[in-house]
Amino acid sequence: MKPRIGVLTSGGDCPGLNAVLRGAVLAAEKLGWEIVGFRDGFEGLLPPGHHVILDRQSINGIMALGGTIIGTTNRGHFVAKVGAGNRTVVPANVIEGAKKILY
Repeated sequence: MKPRIGVLTSGGDCPGLNAVLRGAVLAAEKLGWEIVGFRDGFEGLLPPGHHVILDRQSINGIMALGGTIIGTTNRGHFVAKVGAGNRTVVPANVIEGAKKILY
């Protein structure tokens, strides 16, 4: 089995994310690795797992696109900052769900 790494884009959209994804895919290809892109930030880690294999075909033509082809979010189950510097703890069941997808 070839090595596999996961990538996600989270925290909101910014210029250049597609270029980063493209660079990661091309570098991984040279190493013989596989890249899994988790859709919509950390939310893609939750069951049933919303992910896609990123390969040369999936990144073809993305440099001219804005945003990120795998989506992003700065809201959802993993938000730890609730305002005014206060933080919350991500519930254990959310962490356990993500672990199931990753393993």
